[in-house]
Amino acid sequence: MTLPSAPPHGIVRAHATGPAPQALARLLADLDQGLAGRTPTALLYFASSRYDPGDLAPALSGHFPATTVVGCSTAGEFTDLRNGTGGISAVALPGDVVSGAAAVLGTIGADAGEGTAAAIQTLEERVRVQLRHLDPAHHFGFLLVDGVHAAEEQVNDMLGNAAPLLDFVGGSAGDDFALQATWVAVGAEVSYEGVALMLCRSAVPFRIVKTCSFTPAGSALRVTSATPVLRTVHQFDGRPAARAYADAVGVPVESLDVDVFMEHPVGLMLDGRPWIRTPQAVTPDGGLRFWAQILPGMEVDVMRSGNLLADTRTALRRTRADLGGSSGAVLFNCGFRRLEMDAKNLSAAFPSALDGIPTAGFHTYGESWLGHVNQTLTGVVFGRPTAP
Repeated sequence: MTLPSAPPHGIVRAHATGPAPQALARLLADLDQGLAGRTPTALLYFASSRYDPGDLAPALSGHFPATTVVGCSTAGEFTDLRNGTGGISAVALPGDVVSGAAAVLGTIGADAGEGTAAAIQTLEERVRVQLRHLDPAHHFGFLLVDGVHAAEEQVNDMLGNAAPLLDFVGGSAGDDFALQATWVAVGAEVSYEGVALMLCRSAVPFRIVKTCSFTPAGSALRVTSATPVLRTVHQFDGRPAARAYADAVGVPVESLDVDVFMEHPVGLMLDGRPWIRTPQAVTPDGGLRFWAQILPGMEVDVMRSGNLLADTRTALRRTRADLGGSSGAVLFNCGFRRLEMDAKNLSAAFPSALDGIPTAGFHTYGESWLGHVNQTLTGVVFGRPTAP
């Protein structure tokens, strides 16, 4: 006698490459096969900037008309089976993982705080409850935000004010390191200066994961002059910031470049964990411009890099053990971590560091959780659905 097979459960992820028509057909076919007739509550997709979002957003939202769909452009895409660039990754979250979802597309425009506040208000009107009143044990949010307008701090500040106990986790959209234009989408609507907020009600236990492969190198620097809105530090310890940083790293100022910055970012240490800010460039006045804000008075540690793959695997394994097993994850990995893996020939091995957890995500222009950080992996790991 043949016993009936168990019904499918848990998340479904897919990845595809090639011209948009073929990539979309393959992506949708793989998602449909994995869903096996189920309608996902939410779907997130992450696509190379080589694709026109006008081809992607209507097709994906139209294929899943009863699903809350959000997406963005990337600096690379991955699943637990493949890591690369120039393609599309997607993850479908069925009702046994996420039982409810709503999303809005806001415009950050000239005032990111005002634009985010308006998006939050629209989201609250849609779900008919203020975010601050939601139970953080059963609700969380995804955040996809434009990656080239330096608005992430304002967006995260507004979310923190509106929902101080609710986790919003995500990443900044990329454009394959062209640094010209990124897009985010909700449903069929696309914005090149937008923020996508997706609120989810989880049907399973979940955990927010954050990991970066750095430890303090033994030198601390205090910010004595800075212009946070420009993400620029003018002075560390009363000295020109570039010279003070170069001395702490042990190289001449003239040798400061992207390789030094990636190997030795600085970290704001909170409860023994670093929150990374990566230098971007030396300014004409001898300051340092960063990829994330550093405030006057902050003390930051110069960091040294560790084993990115091993540290990622350890963090995810610990999170899965805490949940008693995992049905999947949605992860946001810094584009600089991707470049580090490329330089060290580790890119092909990155999926193995996800430790067998069904996963989809993208390489970002910065990661969001309780603020905006660099050279970090953030995301949501879901527990196992209850067997039907």
